[in-house]
Amino acid sequence: MNVQSTIQTLRPYAPLLLRLAFAYELYDAAGHTALHPAEGVPGYAEWLKSLGFPFPLVSAALSAYAEFIGAILMVLGYKTRWAAVVLLINFSLAILVGHVAIGDTYKNAMPAINLFAMSVFLLLNGPGKPSIDEGL
Repeated sequence: MNVQSTIQTLRPYAPLLLRLAFAYELYDAAGHTALHPAEGVPGYAEWLKSLGFPFPLVSAALSAYAEFIGAILMVLGYKTRWAAVVLLINFSLAILVGHVAIGDTYKNAMPAINLFAMSVFLLLNGPGKPSIDEGL
């Protein structure tokens, strides 16, 4: 086997690495908030309120649970493209409202930008193998 054929053979498995990194980042970003809603969601809502975001408590809960459930779906590779659409909306808002609108630095916005980019990739390319969507 030459290098080119080896790369082609392994190519369907590359998105798995991205999905796992994405899931870890999602959990790190919102998993704690979603798992401790009495502590994390109100604080998140206060921050959203300070930015003038509408319905801050509902928005905070929706964002936290979208990211938490999205992390689970990414690990499993289940409903990956649907999860990516939800996360694209979530991170578009995070970038625009939570970073650009307040004049935040690129460095601070980078995690949201990375998660947005990963969502785009998984929406367009699917979960790869192994995944439930691809039949393991």
